[in-house]
Amino acid sequence: MFGCMAETIHALNWPAPSNEHETVPPRETSDRPPYPLQPPLGAQSIKLGQLFADPVLIEAPPYQRCFAWGAEEAGRLLEDIVGALEAGRESGEGGDYFLGTMLLIDRGASARSFEGWPLAGEPRTFEVVDGLQRLTTLTILFCVLRDLAAEDGETPSDRLREAIETKAIRGRTRLRLGDGDATFFATHVSAPGASQVMPAGDQLTPSAARILEVREHLVSGLLELEREQRNRLREFLLERCYVVFAVTASIDRAHRMFMVLNATGKPLARNDILKAELLGGVPDQAARAAATAAWDRMEKGLGNDFESLFSHVRAMHGRPDRQVIAGIRTIAAEAGGAQAFIERELQPAAAIFDDIRRARHAGSPHSAAIARSLSYLSWLPAADWVPSAMLWCLKHGKDAAGFAWFLGALDRLAYGLRIVGLGANRRTSRFGAVIWAIRNGQDLKAPGNALALTSAELRNMRFNLHDLHARSAQTCKLVLLRLNDQIMGRPQGLESDTLTVEHVLPRKHGASSQWRSWFPDPDERNACIESLGNLVLVTKAQNDKASNLDFAKKRDIYFATLGAPIPALNEPVRHQREWKAQQIKAREAELLRHLDALWSIGAPSARKDAGEGAEARPARRGWRRAAPQPSLAKL
Repeated sequence: MFGCMAETIHALNWPAPSNEHETVPPRETSDRPPYPLQPPLGAQSIKLGQLFADPVLIEAPPYQRCFAWGAEEAGRLLEDIVGALEAGRESGEGGDYFLGTMLLIDRGASARSFEGWPLAGEPRTFEVVDGLQRLTTLTILFCVLRDLAAEDGETPSDRLREAIETKAIRGRTRLRLGDGDATFFATHVSAPGASQVMPAGDQLTPSAARILEVREHLVSGLLELEREQRNRLREFLLERCYVVFAVTASIDRAHRMFMVLNATGKPLARNDILKAELLGGVPDQAARAAATAAWDRMEKGLGNDFESLFSHVRAMHGRPDRQVIAGIRTIAAEAGGAQAFIERELQPAAAIFDDIRRARHAGSPHSAAIARSLSYLSWLPAADWVPSAMLWCLKHGKDAAGFAWFLGALDRLAYGLRIVGLGANRRTSRFGAVIWAIRNGQDLKAPGNALALTSAELRNMRFNLHDLHARSAQTCKLVLLRLNDQIMGRPQGLESDTLTVEHVLPRKHGASSQWRSWFPDPDERNACIESLGNLVLVTKAQNDKASNLDFAKKRDIYFATLGAPIPALNEPVRHQREWKAQQIKAREAELLRHLDALWSIGAPSARKDAGEGAEARPARRGWRRAAPQPSLAKL
């Protein structure tokens, strides 16, 4: 919201237009501290109809962010404008609406000063520094109003057509977006009738998808209005909606102004800030265009994960203690500037990150093992392991055999730290040590290397495995899924988001139940309930149905439910006729042997490790149930 815009304008000595409805969607902001403005500065309150008219031409420069608003922001803008329109009609005063400040660079200002409104003469091109989201959304709104008028059999007014397309240059739209969005915008928004054209296929860039989302939302909103209301809205937009048009002559001055104007509001995504800073710092126009195209390809390829790339690059360079933007600025400077950073650092990292996040590898006998390890690592609920895997690839290139070994060791470390129960900061520190070792060429197979679990960690792993579900239900489910594939000898392909962890010996049961007769000792019963050997994977429906039934009925639910998967992990339970401490302890020992074969955790021997870990961990008898964890499907 622009709740503080009036105060900002007052502080800059700009006259704010009279308006009782100043609430509009949030704007782009930066995380940098504000800089003082320096005169000269051209700024004036103008009607939207003056901004969207000759001789003004508006362009999104190469360093500008893509369209980032969605239906929520656009819908709020439309709702507020319509609300202001109707409030003005009810009061009889007409009403007006303030759309905030637009910050632009006058491309020809070096040859003249900004003389203020009204402008006259030849077309004047202005680059948008702040306000592109609102300008784009308003242009979409004008285009939809034009096309709906045509549907109603009306001829759109000259004023409305001029808001969309300049009269001075045939075929030139008033607002020209960057190359990545220009074609889509022309085909599906700005051309006459384009707002009714749906794209062929669904392979849209993120920004194109948002443009389409906003277009469809505005179409739906305007169709709820009567034809006369839409006509009044068109006139209200052009004649009663105002902006403060702030103009400067240089990108440096504009950047400082941008920081002041955006002290509050909707933050820019980190990659948008970095894009503006890095690409704006490429002096050669051709080089900047090439860097922009490369940036857009990376953003399109990685989609919503593009933002994470910068965190991973920062960590790869050993700067996890710095803020992402500050860290990337330093890394880019050390690389020789923005262009060198994008070409030599960011693009290779983006390509590797894309393969890692997709668990993709091809062209080697080790590819299947690599893809499998990446898939298992991707189950983890945090991506703190990713930078070390990316860095290894960047350092060692096509050594597939080495990468397969590295991922196996990384998998052991990552799951081991989860089982031990290390918090996020300590895990980050451990993976940071791996990154440091890779960067400095240390032997990762040497004793005591950064990838290795310490003897204390191994003891705590073995100890925690005895009651892992009570410690972390999420980690326990992941371990059981890994055990399942280890027992199967290959990935079973279970739909993990549909599976839950079930206690065969239930936590609660009546005093006269079979379970009480099988487990008369409460201490032994509590220990067996949380034992790894007492756990199976079933669907939620099976879990709910089995509840605290007797063993025979539970077993039938596990293995005779039509359509339910039967994990290999559960098979030993199928052949048991009773489920007592002996069976649970035997199955636990067997599962620990499988984990030893998988991760080399140390040969388990009955409950020997409970004594080993006792000095490091308190006994967990009666441990409270962990808080609900997010679905594995979201990991």
